[in-house]
Amino acid sequence: MRYYPVFLDLKERLCVVVGGGRVAERKIKSLLRTGARVKVISPRLTDSLARLKKGKKISHLSRTYRRGDLRGSFLVIGATDDRAVNGRIFREAAAGRIPVNVVDDPGHSSFIVPSVVQKKDLLVAISTSGKSPALARLLRQKFGREIGPEYERLLKLLGKVRERLLPLGLGQPGNQKIFRKLANEDLAPLIRDKKILELNRRLASVLGPGYSLEELGLKWGKKKKSRERKAESKENRPNRDG
Repeated sequence: MRYYPVFLDLKERLCVVVGGGRVAERKIKSLLRTGARVKVISPRLTDSLARLKKGKKISHLSRTYRRGDLRGSFLVIGATDDRAVNGRIFREAAAGRIPVNVVDDPGHSSFIVPSVVQKKDLLVAISTSGKSPALARLLRQKFGREIGPEYERLLKLLGKVRERLLPLGLGQPGNQKIFRKLANEDLAPLIRDKKILELNRRLASVLGPGYSLEELGLKWGKKKKSRERKAESKENRPNRDG
């Protein structure tokens, strides 16, 4: 394994993107979603990036890259179509020990950007170690179809359970044992099929009392129960024609 997989916290970190075309636009929008501060260096911007600049979502130097432009940055992305410029970007970043990715050029990158399946807080990163971005995209599409919204809800549920468990001081071995048991309960299909009673039963079997969905502050299934009550009321209504 050549690359070490890692997720970076970029919130409020300065990230420099050199380039203002379509490829740079995709990278910039991804960085903004993380809460990063983005500085763009390019004589031209796409219409979308120009709107981001007007809305003060990004800062912009309207010129070509110069040595020293990367000073103070936490992360750098080179997205120009000039190999010589990309090479200079890489060398400056490397000299400053700044992580750098030059798009489609692993040889001038200290990290590569994976294909990502994102379902709210659930992120699945896919990499072919730079050998086949097309295969990475294919796998992203495949996993994107297979990972349904029930996994978003499962993650939210596990997050609520973790909030309750951590203050109890069970330690890593104790917490790990509990979460492994929960994983083995295969809760996602129950969430998908809205089997709330069975879901609560399994939570109680692993965690004990106090961990039902309602007690965790999750209101799943309430609308369905309301519809069921209305249907029952309609069925039990006296027949006025009789």
